[in-house]
Amino acid sequence: MRRENSDVKTAFVSEAGSLLDNRDYFAYTELDDRACYVIADGLDEDDQQRSAEMAAKIILENFMEKPSLSRWRIRRWLKEAHETLKFESRRMRLKASLLVIVTDYTKYVCASSGNARLLHLRNGRLLVKSHDQSLAQLMADRGKLAPDKVYHHEESSNLMEYIGKPEQFGMSFIRKTRMMDGDVLLLTTAGLWKGLDQSEIADALAESQDPQTFADTLEDVLLSKQAYHYDNYTAAALYINKVYQDDPKKKMRIIRRILIAALVFCVLGGGVWWATYRSIERKAEAAANLVEYQQTGDQYTQQGDYEKALKSYSEARNAAIKIRDRLHRATLGDKMKIAQSLVDGDGYLKQKEYDQAITSYKAARQQAENYPIFSQTDIQKRLDQTEAFENVNETVQQADLKFQSGEYSAAKKLYEQANKEATQVAYTDAQKDVTTKLNDTQAKLDEIQQQTQELRAEKQEKRGDKALDAGNYELAVTAYDDAQGIYQDIDKLEKVLSIERKISKVEEQQDKRAEAAIAAQNQAAQQNAAMNNMLPPASSNNETTGTLNGTGTTAASQGTSKPAQESNSTDPTGITDSGVANGS
Repeated sequence: MRRENSDVKTAFVSEAGSLLDNRDYFAYTELDDRACYVIADGLDEDDQQRSAEMAAKIILENFMEKPSLSRWRIRRWLKEAHETLKFESRRMRLKASLLVIVTDYTKYVCASSGNARLLHLRNGRLLVKSHDQSLAQLMADRGKLAPDKVYHHEESSNLMEYIGKPEQFGMSFIRKTRMMDGDVLLLTTAGLWKGLDQSEIADALAESQDPQTFADTLEDVLLSKQAYHYDNYTAAALYINKVYQDDPKKKMRIIRRILIAALVFCVLGGGVWWATYRSIERKAEAAANLVEYQQTGDQYTQQGDYEKALKSYSEARNAAIKIRDRLHRATLGDKMKIAQSLVDGDGYLKQKEYDQAITSYKAARQQAENYPIFSQTDIQKRLDQTEAFENVNETVQQADLKFQSGEYSAAKKLYEQANKEATQVAYTDAQKDVTTKLNDTQAKLDEIQQQTQELRAEKQEKRGDKALDAGNYELAVTAYDDAQGIYQDIDKLEKVLSIERKISKVEEQQDKRAEAAIAAQNQAAQQNAAMNNMLPPASSNNETTGTLNGTGTTAASQGTSKPAQESNSTDPTGITDSGVANGS
């Protein structure tokens, strides 16, 4: 009903600035009778958890469950957001600067922790400004800094209070403030308001007719300054075009009823009775929560889900505090310590901080000795696994040193050992890493082997070149064949072709030598034949047939001789000369 009879327009702009990631967050919900607006600035650098978004959603969830302008209830919402960030701060401290506005379309309440700001503008002038929890604001409150200097002071980001603070946190409230038609509420994170003066905000408002234009104009003014660096910045503008008007008569009726009820309770002692009843009811509820949350925590512990167990034990311990049960408070506190040590150990293990993980697991094992609900076997298993992971990493580090010093064979053996150890303990991350390093090491060894083979081949090739120059063709061919075989093994195809050309050259030289030898033999034969033709014929009547030997002497041969009637000489024995002639 209130929402339908009012007119509130909302628009915002939110950017990462010079950074890659925008950790600011703005969200709101508008119900029939109430509306809630939350702006938050994440102050941590956790890449997995969004502290600003987490805190804002918790505020909105609580508001939607029980919408209220009560400062006490809003304080509880911020406290729950604070406790959640503390609980989720396992890997790193989660923290956020946060501002929340709750309105019933007639008036609003504002609460903040950190330096997210609210500026309530009326007729172009600043009416209300939220209070920062920064050192610069503290200096201004104590008169050591001019109020207008807080905007650009270097200590404006040095926060004294914020959501997720390790200890208890503080907050600032703006009491219920009535709104009027035409009011503008501006919610900004430090990334925007630190870059703008109040006069620049007023000028931007004067030039704008709607919230989106106002937010965009503020962004344009900020970026026009061309600063070297911009943080995440967010601006959300609420234009209160029409405020819901209460019925004066209805208000008087409500007041009258309250007074009558109060009078009746006072007369009948209802006030005391009601307070007692509410106290008993709250204690009974807390006792029931104590039992329920403790049982839930024990169930999660038996399942090995220590993170959920820790949360349940925390809720149970809070219930024990409410009913002043010291025994359960102490017991649950011990269980929380054990669960926290195990959660910390798991976190350190995930981050590969094995020394700290081992310390956490050992602490949990020692603390769990008096609480059988925590399985010593499970804790020891986690401890053994962590120690095994640490041993694998030590082996890998030794292998890395060998690899860096060029001892690739030794590095390969250590990597193979680490891979075997990682496989045995199911250390999959290390297996992938070691496999990659093994491949790199083998590649280095293959490269060295290839270089060695190449040097051998070059040596054989040079040996063949020397043999070729010396005319020892058989040795040259043998050396070239050896070199060519090595080049083929190492896939040096261009070298294989080069050696093939050298072998062809050797074969050409061999062919030329053979042709020269054959030519020399033919020439010698021709010379011998010519000499035989130059000898004089034999002076004998007998016809002789003979063969000319190499000395020019005609060998004796048998033939038919005619009876010598006239002979120059007669052998005394009566045998006629056989006609052997001396060719000399």
